[in-house]
Amino acid sequence: MDSPSSRPRLWRWIIGTLFIVTTWQVLGLGLTFLLASYFDLNVELLFSTADEDISAIRALPAWSSAATVLISFLPLLLATLLAYRIFLKKDLKSLFTSRHKYSYKRTWIGFASLALISIAFGSLDLILNWDSYTFSFKASAFLPYLLIALTLLPIQTTAEELFFRGWIQRWLDNGKKKQWSISILSGAIFSLPHLANPEVAGNELLFPIISYGATGFMLAWVTYRDQSLELAIGAHFANNLLAALLVSSQDSALPSVSLLTVPEVAWGPAALFSVIMVPIFIWLTNRWGAKAY
Repeated sequence: MDSPSSRPRLWRWIIGTLFIVTTWQVLGLGLTFLLASYFDLNVELLFSTADEDISAIRALPAWSSAATVLISFLPLLLATLLAYRIFLKKDLKSLFTSRHKYSYKRTWIGFASLALISIAFGSLDLILNWDSYTFSFKASAFLPYLLIALTLLPIQTTAEELFFRGWIQRWLDNGKKKQWSISILSGAIFSLPHLANPEVAGNELLFPIISYGATGFMLAWVTYRDQSLELAIGAHFANNLLAALLVSSQDSALPSVSLLTVPEVAWGPAALFSVIMVPIFIWLTNRWGAKAY
């Protein structure tokens, strides 16, 4: 949290936010069109929520479709770093952590904590709702997709953390708001762009808002608590990687080669899981994270 005397003026945050969002949308879209052209993909299918268009995308190589979607987050990553340095005139290390050195160990703790909780709850759901799952693993498609997942997924998840938790949350944290209010606001803002995902289309918005909002609240809470993005960066990557490789829905925003698939996201149980996960993740990362310094 910045002290009142060192906090950048409001106009710097506003101009910086406009710069980040504009750069992300313009250059991100440009990179998506460029890669879609290279792979001979119909880019309109990538932005469609129609069942037939999603099916058409699913018929294409998952790694090329995923790369075309994920490459758009590179400008978000770079624009947030540039805005923080140029408009706020802050050292880039302070965007990631308030401590003297970034802890990769704590990033792995965030990854492991989220993965452990998700696999435990996912295994329980698999046992209870076995008929809802379809074995969909294809070995020939896995290796090229894995390469994309391990290179571009970290860019996507880190970019979102830098923007939502690093930039937006720091803007909200003006020294007058409490941790609860900042985490709730941050979680609500985080949920908004995700409501445009194909898996949300046609559903009531209440449960998706709760699901994405609870996840955003959780990541915002640990970021505020530790004054660091280390845990949130690791947890966000774990969440997206597990969705890509273990279980995904057929209407997911990101094409995958997951081991198992379900027809669609069950938003009621998903929202319940997200809410239950919040206190467990906060407690677990506090317990394990305290040993990482």
